[in-house]
Amino acid sequence: MVLLVAGGLLMRSFALVTSVNPGFDPTNVIEAEVSLPQFQYSMPQQWTAFSNELLARLHAQPGLRDSALAAPLPMDRQGQANLGFSIVGDPPLLPGKSNTADYTTVSPDYFRVMRIPLLRGRFFSEQDSPSNPNVAIISETLARRYFPNQDPIGRQMRFGFPPNSNVSREIIGVVGDLRDVALSRKPGPMMYVPFAQAPLYGGEVVVRSSLSASSVAAGIRQTVQSIDKDLPVTDVQSFPEAVGASVAQERFRTLLMSSFSGIALILAAVGIFGVISYSASQRTHEIGIRMALGAQQRTVLRLILGQGAKLALLGLGAGAVAALLLTRLMASLLYGVSATDPLTFGTVAIVLLGVAVTACYIPARRAMRVDPMVALRHE
Repeated sequence: MVLLVAGGLLMRSFALVTSVNPGFDPTNVIEAEVSLPQFQYSMPQQWTAFSNELLARLHAQPGLRDSALAAPLPMDRQGQANLGFSIVGDPPLLPGKSNTADYTTVSPDYFRVMRIPLLRGRFFSEQDSPSNPNVAIISETLARRYFPNQDPIGRQMRFGFPPNSNVSREIIGVVGDLRDVALSRKPGPMMYVPFAQAPLYGGEVVVRSSLSASSVAAGIRQTVQSIDKDLPVTDVQSFPEAVGASVAQERFRTLLMSSFSGIALILAAVGIFGVISYSASQRTHEIGIRMALGAQQRTVLRLILGQGAKLALLGLGAGAVAALLLTRLMASLLYGVSATDPLTFGTVAIVLLGVAVTACYIPARRAMRVDPMVALRHE
């Protein structure tokens, strides 16, 4: 029963984690990585010029118009950038304490392409350039955690290394939370800055398109290489694939434990069938006497099934106690479900009892069809 309960808990957990809203819409979104060589693009102005030209050419092509740049993207296999920050006007942090948030630099259309909702304020625009005041957008969790019961719009943040850096940014918007690392990880605080004010050596191109993934990938490559034929475009994949990859470990654990659970269920059925078959064969003489004295076939059926049910209930009781003790060890592997989830325990108990009764039915049917005269001559 322990294996069956463990498998059931992992299946429930996997079903819950894959039904989680990631905070963005991955449907029909393709991503691709573009990295600029530092020896060739050594100045931030060159990075910005390349990014602007790439987006302009993508926007000019039907099927690729809904495009943006970001670094890093949600579900990025290389991890997220995490920065410390301070809030202008708040008391200094105590020694050993720090505010941290995941950090992403994005182009103005990023939130629209990814369909991340705006909750307050505004999105980035083309006016958020290096020559204009530094700005930032924060997530709902960051706003709730660090600006409780107040409007963060217009407040100033300083972030980088160290967190009290003199470079400050005005908060201009609050967007919905998203699961940036994995579906199983709760949304944490996030902050976004415009690509134009924080250019990088490269980033991820995201395109939302009704075209096939191969057509979009080819379009991105052609566009990048029309600007610089030596630039590689790597890690092209659909966003649903990236989301699926974020739960690959959970999927593997669930499949592995489900396989073991299925084998355990088959072995339990075979074991019960063997025990009851042997017991029924040993009671052939007794059954013959009962039937000779007028016992009905259904009485014999109940006798054998009852014996199997008692064995099954004893096994269920012992298995339930063991499962309650052992499944607590896998609590850290579960999402949205307790290690002592009563629904899983109840379902497993019903399945096992059903399998036990089914396994007992064949020898019980065989016993109820015994000819009393033959049975009396048995032994």
